[in-house]
Amino acid sequence: MSENTTQAQAFKLKGRLYTFTVLHVLSTEPEIFLHQLDDTVAKAPKLFEHTPIVFDLSSVHQLEFDLQSLLQMARAHGMIPVAIQGGSAVHNTLAQCHGLAVLHASSTQDKPIIERPIENNHYETTKPLTKLITTPVRSGQQVVAKGGDLVIASSVSHGAELLADGCIHVYGALRGRALAGISGDKEARIFCQSLEAELVSIAGFYRLSDAIEPHNGPCQIYLMDEHIHIEPL
Repeated sequence: MSENTTQAQAFKLKGRLYTFTVLHVLSTEPEIFLHQLDDTVAKAPKLFEHTPIVFDLSSVHQLEFDLQSLLQMARAHGMIPVAIQGGSAVHNTLAQCHGLAVLHASSTQDKPIIERPIENNHYETTKPLTKLITTPVRSGQQVVAKGGDLVIASSVSHGAELLADGCIHVYGALRGRALAGISGDKEARIFCQSLEAELVSIAGFYRLSDAIEPHNGPCQIYLMDEHIHIEPL
């Protein structure tokens, strides 16, 4: 082996911030868990396909249950479990035996992606809800608009995530991930002034960065014939 070969670098270590989907386990009953998993994935199947998942076990860390069974259910639905958090010492050991990382993050920073609607028989509104954000959305931030559109009157950084039941409007550069129509609205659209996104999705159908051509001008993203279309405005 030559001297030049031995001195060559095989890799470099870098720090980078990623946004993971956290599955907060509230019940370890297999039938209950599987039923809700079926229902959740059915709402946006493409959203959870090949998605890295972190299992939050903080609510069940005192219980004995079959962690492997829960992991298998998630994998059967296209998810990729990568880590657990909030588990007991036994859970941590089992997770490591299954090739998962053990994180020590706080669940207080987790934000819901899909929530169950709150039933209210006394008051009902038909007015669409619009969530307005006037400041830049930074890397690692997640903004969710339930029941309506999401309007970002600034730019969105790499590593950020936007989710809305309705349309998404970004009056700046759109980087990171943007998921519109997360409850299944195929008429939802994404509008932005500049497109540099890592992922765009409409009603669970998505396109990744390697299939997204950057647009320096205003453009719209919509779903037609179950395919994502991007065109300038």
